[in-house]
Amino acid sequence: MTPEVLADPVGVVVGLVARIEPQLGRVVIEGAVTSVAGGRAKRRKLAQALAERPSVLTDGRRRGPSGTC
Repeated sequence: MTPEVLADPVGVVVGLVARIEPQLGRVVIEGAVTSVAGGRAKRRKLAQALAERPSVLTDGRRRGPSGTC
């Protein structure tokens, strides 16, 4: 895992989603992330999966880790 994912997995996901959907706002995105990915381990898995393949946010293909995407 990247140092960013380890240190701030929610921030990584929020940054990636905000690039695609800036109108949502960081607070709304953070709330969604924390409610779908409960616990630090799941948040790290989600952040790593999206960092490796951010296109999953736009192409609709579920290739994220089981239980997080």
